[in-house]
This record gives sequence, C-alpha cells and structure tokens, in this order.
Amino acid sequence: MSEEPRPEDRLHLAQWHLVRADGLRLGLVNRAGTLLSANALVMTGVVFASGATSSDVSPAIGAVGLVALVVSACSAALAASVLTGSGKLPALSQPLDYVVPIAFSYGDTVKAYSSPEQFRAGLAAQTVEAAADAAALELWRCISVHQLRAGRMRRATQYLLGGAVLLVAMAAAKLITALA
Repeated sequence: MSEEPRPEDRLHLAQWHLVRADGLRLGLVNRAGTLLSANALVMTGVVFASGATSSDVSPAIGAVGLVALVVSACSAALAASVLTGSGKLPALSQPLDYVVPIAFSYGDTVKAYSSPEQFRAGLAAQTVEAAADAAALELWRCISVHQLRAGRMRRATQYLLGGAVLLVAMAAAKLITALA
C-alpha cells in the first residue's frame, strides 16, 4: 500500500505544476498575439484585393471580401479574449468547498483581506496542509481557464484559416476578372 504524500511534498508538486501552467498560459498569449497580427494581414489583404479605392468592385468579389472580413473579425475577437482573459471563470473552476487560496490567487486574496496586516496574519496562520490545498485549488482553476482559452484559440485559428482561404479566393477572382 502506498503512503500518502506529506503536505510539504504536495505543496511542492502543486507549485511545480502552477509554474508549468503559467508557461502554458504565456504560450497561449503569445499565440493569440501572433493570431491578431495574422488577422491584421488578412484584413489588409482583403481591403487591397477588393480594390477598395476603385468604384468597380464586382458584387461577388465584394461579398467574398465582406465574409472574409467578418470571419477575420471573429478570429480577432476570440484571440483578443485569450489575451484579456475570461470574463468569468468556468463554473467548474470554483468548487463548492471553496477556500481562499492565500497567495496563490491574487484576486481572491485581495478580496478576502482588506489590509496588509490581515493578509500577513492569514498567511502566518496558514498551515502547510492548507497551503497545499490552496495550491491544488489554484492549479485546478488554472487548468479550467487554460481549457477555455485553448478552445477559443482553436476556434480563432479556424476562423483565421477560413479568412485566409477567402482572401486567396478573392484575389484569384480579382486577377481572373482583370485578365479577362
């Protein structure tokens, strides 16, 4: 029969995973920034390919361009939501036996303690067992939020690819009509 890990070991393991989760979050943020830049290129390409400065844009090319812009705007909005964070945490990230994860969740800590003295006293009174539990709760929240943001990134990437395909189709149609 295996022995239950000591609270110190649980705390150390949870902290290691939280550092890893922070790296995953930064990776998503970097990808979201890249996605926003790519969307800007698609939108610029659509405007350029549509010949927005000329008055002889065919209705078909204009419609494809409009759809490409809408698709890219959806992608940009999803990518921006990854950068700015979730409006609300997923319900499953706040269990019913919710305790304030002191020093692990800055937002919750600031809400629970109104002064540095209260915070210092709460932190000093926290046992290693309670710290390990708080770290585990924060890790669960990080995993839940990461899952939400990763899903948004997948959808944003799909929209970007759709916008790029529409841009290529639009540019090809524009070239064909120009050569004809």
